[in-house]
Amino acid sequence: MNIPGKDKRGLVKILFSFLFILFFTGCGYTTQSLLNSEYKTVHVSPVVNKIQFTGESQEYSKFRSVPPLLADRLTKSLISRFNLDGHLKTVKEGVSDVTLSCEINDYVRDTLRYDDNNNVEEYRLKLYLTYFLTDNQGKLKNKKSLIADTEYSLTGSAAKSEASALNDLVDDASRRIVEDIIETW
Repeated sequence: MNIPGKDKRGLVKILFSFLFILFFTGCGYTTQSLLNSEYKTVHVSPVVNKIQFTGESQEYSKFRSVPPLLADRLTKSLISRFNLDGHLKTVKEGVSDVTLSCEINDYVRDTLRYDDNNNVEEYRLKLYLTYFLTDNQGKLKNKKSLIADTEYSLTGSAAKSEASALNDLVDDASRRIVEDIIETW
């Protein structure tokens, strides 16, 4: 295809103009929340622990181990995460636009890796959650089940304690819930 010089310059101008417009208008990406603008405040109800201790126990143990005050830690983490995010201000019950209720359905510690002597080297923690978001008239706005997880190693340079991994798990759970609420509206 043979394009004369004058036509080439016109084509370059059109291409440059198109790229200029595309660059300054963007591709529709925004850092703003998809949150309904009528909602400005949230009340975080205390998280409820609904783990069944009388049902099936973990695979190789007769006893079920769940960290103490897990629900309290998650409640505090959710409030901190909302305050950090800044899209919804946390307020007391009765004056909020929406109320977040959350349930812990299960807590699981799975073994991921063993060494040559059959000693555990790595675990994965999982927290199964369901959250409910209601408006100030009690109408359900959103309900979702989520799984938060983290892995931790007992050996090597990346080794950490289960308590430290539990902090990571609670942080992951609160991050997932708050992001899901803010980004799905």
